[in-house]
Amino acid sequence: MLILLTFLIAQGLNAQIRGFYDGNTYYEEEIDRKEPLKKSNQIAVYLGLSNYLGDLGGNQGTGKKFFYDNNLKKRTFFYGFSFTHYRKEAIGIRLNYSAGKIAGSDQDVQYQSTADNAYTRYKRNLDFQSKISEGSLIVELYPLKFIKFTHAAHHWNLQPYALVGLGIYSFNPQGSYFDDIADDYVWVDLKPLRTEGQDMKEYPYSKSYKLTQKNIPFGFGLNYSLSDKTNIGLEFVGRKLFTDYLDDVSTSYIDPTLYANYLGAEDAELARLINNKSNVIDPDNPYRAGERRGNANNYDFYYSINLKLSVRISKVKDMVVSFKKKVYKYDNDEICN
Repeated sequence: MLILLTFLIAQGLNAQIRGFYDGNTYYEEEIDRKEPLKKSNQIAVYLGLSNYLGDLGGNQGTGKKFFYDNNLKKRTFFYGFSFTHYRKEAIGIRLNYSAGKIAGSDQDVQYQSTADNAYTRYKRNLDFQSKISEGSLIVELYPLKFIKFTHAAHHWNLQPYALVGLGIYSFNPQGSYFDDIADDYVWVDLKPLRTEGQDMKEYPYSKSYKLTQKNIPFGFGLNYSLSDKTNIGLEFVGRKLFTDYLDDVSTSYIDPTLYANYLGAEDAELARLINNKSNVIDPDNPYRAGERRGNANNYDFYYSINLKLSVRISKVKDMVVSFKKKVYKYDNDEICN
């Protein structure tokens, strides 16, 4: 009777019971039923809007931090593709490539009057654009997949996830000036022009920046299963940067006569045109050498909002299932025939 009762209880606990009797001691082994642990591989393509947060542009009033100063007037995009290996359905290791463009302009700033703080940026009249190319290794975490397999949320078609990783990206900021001969705006590379006195002895604090740097991508998303193999998702990916020169603007205006000491005649003339364009807005009171050009206290930032389509390219494989073992001892007198 005792063995029969033990068997019935074990069935209620959703476990398998195996036992044997060696003549002296009765042993039972309990093997818990675990949820299947799966692994698979997926490829994905995505396309989305991109934007930048830095010194140029922004919204009305005093410049604010992060998304409070977000301005969406530039129509720039990112695209990319990725390969992701999923383990236990809850963790994905993604190898990612993305490319696109970002841009910003002080001409997008709106102001109420010349006394408005936003006017100081509008008067600065700087702009930039840059192509971005980025490779990254990203970890995806699906919180609902960490819930027990028997819970309904584990199987929902719509699954939220978070992501974080390490990346390497390249950029090349360009600025524009109006060419009277061409009667149009011309874009030129900004780094060679040393717009803020980079590597000039007169400005020892201003150092040249690298066009290939590290970043930290992070974000979140929603993934929806269209079928067993196909998913569609929407994700936000921001990039923490370690430079304030994504837009080539950071510190102060320099003495424009110094360009002739470090650049050729043509580049020196371009640098004088690009470095300070406030005279176009206010010819009688342009910004002068030593006045603030940017804010070096905050690094720049860029992000993308992507629509992603992913397809599983491998069969879902079950991983090894672990089990618990419990041993029970019984005296001969406790065993019932």
